[in-house]
Amino acid sequence: MQPEFRITGKHVLAMLIGFFLVIIAVNMVFLNVAMKTFPGEKEEKSYLQGMNYNERLAVRAEQASLGWTASIEKASLTDGEVRLAIKIQASNGLPVAGLDVKGLLARPVNATNDLVLTFTEEGNGTYVAAGPASAGVWDLEGKASENNGTVFEFTSRLVLK
Repeated sequence: MQPEFRITGKHVLAMLIGFFLVIIAVNMVFLNVAMKTFPGEKEEKSYLQGMNYNERLAVRAEQASLGWTASIEKASLTDGEVRLAIKIQASNGLPVAGLDVKGLLARPVNATNDLVLTFTEEGNGTYVAAGPASAGVWDLEGKASENNGTVFEFTSRLVLK
């Protein structure tokens, strides 16, 4: 005669602990994978940037008083290389020439493929740059500066196909 199996409090406790251990283990795996693919912030030291927010607002107000605009004239992707042409104009619509223009072409959520660009002046306020890139969504963060210290920053979202 075989003894009858009965579920006791110890069995229930073991099943409950086992269940929660499995849930915690799966959550830890998901958390680890999520943090490796996107840690939650693109900017390092974002807290410190927030502390200087008023200064950032002052810089933006100064730039707005310049009245300059930057527009993308051409963005093409051929054989793994992106070619960008931007035009910078003053508030009166005239091109702004003689600038030192640098840029960063970055993925919105992943900094591993960021591309630093140095633009060369092509004339008539148009600046061009090229570099290796792939299709997809990119953010262009640019900075144009004059010899007198005037700095103009611009951003634009691109979809390269």
